[in-house]
This record gives sequence, structure tokens and C-alpha cells, in this order.
Amino acid sequence: MSRVAHLRAVVLGVTILVLTLVPPPGINASSPDALLITCIATGGTSAADEYVVIEGVGAGGTGIADYELIYTTTSGATTRRLASLEGAAPLAAGVRLLVANSLGAFSDGAFATWSEGIAATGGAISLRLRASPALIADAVAWGSAAPGAGGFGTPAPTMSSTTMIERQRGAERALIDTRHNSADFTLVPLAPPNLAPEAPGTPLPSPTASPTPTEGLEALTPTEIRTLSLNSSVTVRGTVSAAPGELAEERLYCIEDADSGIGVFVLAQSGDTDLVRGDVVTITGALILRRQALTLVASTVAQIVGSAEPHAARAVDPPAPGAWVWEPWEARAIEVQGVVSGSSKALAGGSRSVTLRLPGRGEILVGVAPDVFTELPVGLLTSTRALRVRGVLHQRAGTSGGGYRLWALAVAADLTVTPRTSLEVAIEGQATPGAEEIVPRLGMGTPSIATPVGHQAWWAPQVAQALRVRGGSLALAGVEGAGLVVLPVCSEAQAVPGGIRAGGMVDRAGRAPYPQPW
Repeated sequence: MSRVAHLRAVVLGVTILVLTLVPPPGINASSPDALLITCIATGGTSAADEYVVIEGVGAGGTGIADYELIYTTTSGATTRRLASLEGAAPLAAGVRLLVANSLGAFSDGAFATWSEGIAATGGAISLRLRASPALIADAVAWGSAAPGAGGFGTPAPTMSSTTMIERQRGAERALIDTRHNSADFTLVPLAPPNLAPEAPGTPLPSPTASPTPTEGLEALTPTEIRTLSLNSSVTVRGTVSAAPGELAEERLYCIEDADSGIGVFVLAQSGDTDLVRGDVVTITGALILRRQALTLVASTVAQIVGSAEPHAARAVDPPAPGAWVWEPWEARAIEVQGVVSGSSKALAGGSRSVTLRLPGRGEILVGVAPDVFTELPVGLLTSTRALRVRGVLHQRAGTSGGGYRLWALAVAADLTVTPRTSLEVAIEGQATPGAEEIVPRLGMGTPSIATPVGHQAWWAPQVAQALRVRGGSLALAGVEGAGLVVLPVCSEAQAVPGGIRAGGMVDRAGRAPYPQPW
């Protein structure tokens, strides 16, 4: 019995020794709480707009190169490594490091990236030592994450495409770390990652009214901000050249320089979409590359400071095919002409896309947002039809420089090019089955013009596309021998849709005044 008792004592002693030497899970191997996860975003306009920010909180430089970032699904059943932080420099107190999805808008400024998405509804992210996975510097769970998913305490709030979670700060800007995610993190509006170092001991600012975009920062033009570095915080003033919704995204619009016409895209704050072409606005935000296009992610609501006529679209000769050849016209209003190649394709949200074959210079994709598409005559985007398209050039996140798309603001039949189609055969008296189905039909209220003698189905739709109502006058482009012009009846002012700033009588779309009758 004495030998057995002695053996038990030895085993117990060794066990106690081991437990005292091995740090428990959740403790940094070098210094407790020397690294903390401070911000998590699970997607924005694109589901891939995901990122995680890690901040040093130790007394000195904290080594992070031995760590990795781990994601666990909401059930806790699946765990995968998001990124290794090998090669990262030590993080001094207040210094931040960004890790992001490689396909999202924030990948360019990230130290490391991942390619598979993380769920907004629930999950957990852990910062742990690669060599000793049980040693965890920090772990954050959110949403519906089960206890087995990781994290500390109860999960932080569920995120959405317009919100993210951020670690709270206490006195003198110190990060709060109670090891309870629900208490440490709060839900905030989605914003680009802030990587500016946090000076330890900085007192919290006194509560003040939110500054207007013009306070503290000089308003620059779109031309000027295109010379600045990414992640710069800037205030810009410009004229809206494409309103929210016209670029197929509710929050995305474009502003241009009043002098040069050079533009930049703006991703508005949620709900800040009551803008129309011609509004002169001032906005503050951060510059990022979003889908390879320079974009100001707004941190303030746009302030309307006036109105101006946007620049007329510049007719451009298509460049020779190649990577990045359309870059000089990014965010600018341009006009191209060509022939529709193939059928139109459906895009997300009800938009349409067609391929426009350009005269001897390759092709370009043309996007038509729902609001623009509903105003087009039926059949205008039919294959082989010659079109003239005016719009703003955007990108499609193509890393090889070929991902450009011209988002149409106006589409018209091009009367200078008339490819031989079944319509022409019908004109010659050799009607083919289905020919009438692709003839554009004039909608109610569309300005029209008397047709020549004889049945010529192609004539009225093409002339309708040539009519231009602008500045109180009616113009016909590319048509000779016009006789009678008939305008829609408008005996009194029509209702103006919300968000449209127009006075007096307006056309059926509510977008432009009718010309004065004569």
C-alpha cells in the first residue's frame, strides 16, 4: 500500500507541475492581452468586403508573426485558417494590422488575405499561435455562434451588409476587454478600416455636434483627389453626373469636376440616395479601390450646395483592345456607338447587360439599370441593332484591366449606321415571320413625328430615338425632311416624383420640363 500511495503522490505532483507550466487557453504566450481583435466586417456592397483589424495593446512591441487567424462556423463543426501572419512586424501599442478577403474592396491595404467568405449571421474568429493552437490571444464570436464555435462569453451582435462590430474603448481610449464579446463589442455602421495608430492615453473627446463635410477639411475637386493616396480622408465637391440607382447600385453614384469633367465614384451612407443629376454636393469620406475603381466611401451625408449642368458626354474613339485601355475614361461621362452583339443578359437587381461591338475596335459591355431600362422602347437592345450609348464608365473588379462596363444613362438608335436586318427585309415587302416583334413601340406620351407616305415600320421608332428635348426646345438629330412635329398633350403641371427637382410641367418620366408650346 505504501508503494501505491507513493506512486500516486508522484503522479499528482507531476500533474500539478505540468498545469502550472502550461498557460491556459485564451492567454497570449508572451504577454496576456498584448494583441486584440478590434473590428470585424462580414461584407458590404459586395459579400467579399470582409476584413478584420488587430491592434497591439502591450507595453512594448508585441510579436505577431507567430500567429494565425482562424474562422469557425456558427455550429462550431468547421474550422479553417483565414491567414497566417508570418512576416508581420511587431505591433506597438495602438498600431493596427488589417487582414481582408482577397476579392473585396479592402484587400489592397491588407497585410494578409483570405478567399473564402465568413458568415454575417454567426461565427467566430480566433487569433492563435500556429505552433500551439491552444494558446489564443483573442477570440470573438457573433450572432448565432454556438458555444463550441469559440469566442469569449456570449456572442457579439449579428452583422449585416450595412453594419459591423467594433471593440469599445474606455477612459483615455483604452480598449475594453472583459472577455465577454457581447459586452466588449458594439454594432456600428459599416465603414472602411481605420488603420491610423491609436495614441495610448489620449483622452476621449468631449461630445460635440457632428461636423459638416466642409469643417476641418478643404473641399477638393474630383481631379485633385485622384492624385491622393488610398485610404486618405478627404472632402470633395462635385456635380452629380450619375445619380444613385443609375449605376445599378442604390448607394453608388458619380460626381464630376465642374471644370474638367473628370469624375470619381461615391458610395453613399445608407439611405443617402435622394440625389439627382446636376446636384452640386460636398461629401467627406475615405478613398479606396472598390472593384478596381477609385471610390470615396462616404462618412458623412452629402450636402447639396447648389446645382449645375453636368458636362455633355464626350464622344470617344474606342481604343485598340488591350488591358486597362479604358482607364482614362473611368468615372467620366462618355458616348460610344456600335452594334449590339448577341442577346442581352440579366444582371442582379433587374439590370441588363449587352455587348456593343465597336467600329473596328473590339467590344465593350453596356449595363442598363432598371430605371433606365424601363424607359427604353421594346426591342431596342436586340442583336445587330446599331446604338448610340451615353453613360458613365465603371469597372467590374477585373484585376487584368479588362473589366470595364459603360453604365448607360441614355440609349438611342444610331441613325448613322443601319445594319441590314429582318426589318429592312420587311420594308422591301419580303416580310419574315417574327419581324414585327422586334420593332420598337412608342410608349404613351413619347414625342412623335408624322411618318412619310407608305408603310415603313422602321421609320417612326428611329425618328423617336432622334428626338431630343433639352433647354425648352425640341431637336431632331440626323433626320432630314421632317414635317409635322406632334408633342404630347400637357395642359397642366404633372406630379413630380420624389427626389426630382423640377419645376413647372415635366415629361412623363418627371425628369425634364416640356418645351413651351408654339
